[in-house]
Amino acid sequence: MVLEDVLEEHLDEATFRWLQWERALEAPDFTLSDVARQEEQLAAHLHGLVLGGAEAAESLLWPALDSGEATRITAAAYALLGQGHVQALLNFMAGDALEARAAVRRAVELTAAPNVGEHLFPLLRRDDASLQAQLLEAMAFRHEAPPELLAEYFLHDEPQARMAALRASPPLPEATLRRLLPGLLESGHPGIRAAAMEAGLTSGARVAWEACRQAVRACNAHTPQAMVLLALFGADTDTALLVDMLGARDMRPHALWALGFSGRLGAMEACLALLEDPLVARLAGEAFSAMTGLQLEGLHALPPGEQPEGAPLSPELQEDLDADLVPRPEDDLPWPCIGAVRYWWKEARPRFHAERRYLNGQPLEGPVLLESLTHGPMRRRHVLARELAIRSRGQHRIPTRAFTQRQWAALAQARVACEQLRLLPLERTLR
Repeated sequence: MVLEDVLEEHLDEATFRWLQWERALEAPDFTLSDVARQEEQLAAHLHGLVLGGAEAAESLLWPALDSGEATRITAAAYALLGQGHVQALLNFMAGDALEARAAVRRAVELTAAPNVGEHLFPLLRRDDASLQAQLLEAMAFRHEAPPELLAEYFLHDEPQARMAALRASPPLPEATLRRLLPGLLESGHPGIRAAAMEAGLTSGARVAWEACRQAVRACNAHTPQAMVLLALFGADTDTALLVDMLGARDMRPHALWALGFSGRLGAMEACLALLEDPLVARLAGEAFSAMTGLQLEGLHALPPGEQPEGAPLSPELQEDLDADLVPRPEDDLPWPCIGAVRYWWKEARPRFHAERRYLNGQPLEGPVLLESLTHGPMRRRHVLARELAIRSRGQHRIPTRAFTQRQWAALAQARVACEQLRLLPLERTLR
């Protein structure tokens, strides 16, 4: 009875800490080292469940798969994989519990259990589009999907499968670029279109860059993801287009998020001006900080608990019964102290030049990009990893949602390549 209580505590703690770990991957105030320390606590409870053996599996882990709680399902599935129940768990994933598939897939993505990959391929042949999409996403995450397999899913019925295949694919052959890419770039699904843009840019296709610009100008559902690509790879004129988008209030948060990755002087000035808008001041401050290197803390941030007049109420204080109470990453951003930031900028402004691009206050070169991927805020690393993947033509993909040991290994492999990386506007290199 005592052992059962201990195992149940392990599962409860693993469930909670898995949720905290997933949130940390998106946090603006966590670094990779912070996440690694949090991960140690999660790993300890998962290890306890694995050591629980058959008793833990029968009394807790298999029943937890029917709990309906995503992180509990993922934690239990991860422990079952660690105990060697690979085929049985994949059979469960392929069964009727459709609502549990994504949670089980997350465990499959992250497990270090041996021989998982060889069990995934046969299940791909089942006539189940949803299952195929989940399996392909897991294989792509694990880097176990060969290029020829990914190519089979570029036109799959499930958008999730198309997106996973496009994002994981190496540079596309010329024939594929001509035959498939134009249609994918015109997809009505924003995720498919964005993935096609990334695949096209990784392949050096000018048509993908033109589609990106058109999507930004269209100012519709396809615009937000295209904005980020335009900021990462564009020139001054592209940054100016994003600054113009700040005039559309519904697009302003998306434009600020993108501008923070542009690193250009015009973007810094635009973000500084929006520090006075309490609806987006924290986003503007985050973008300004990411480009200039000014840390919004101490004198440059409002004291904890203080916020400017006109700031929106937190979701739990709103009277709207339909308000989303799930914390957002941006809710943890500091409120800038406008006067102090402006004073700092007056002194710092001469250090920044219009013809350069900056990250964390430094002219952006390969080593600076790697430094930010290694020590920068988790929330921003996902986008920076996409820049590295595209600029390296798919050679270096940092798995920013994997366990930290795998991330450290990928960063170490990318170090030499980043020393040689030139971060010019992408248009100069396209064909």
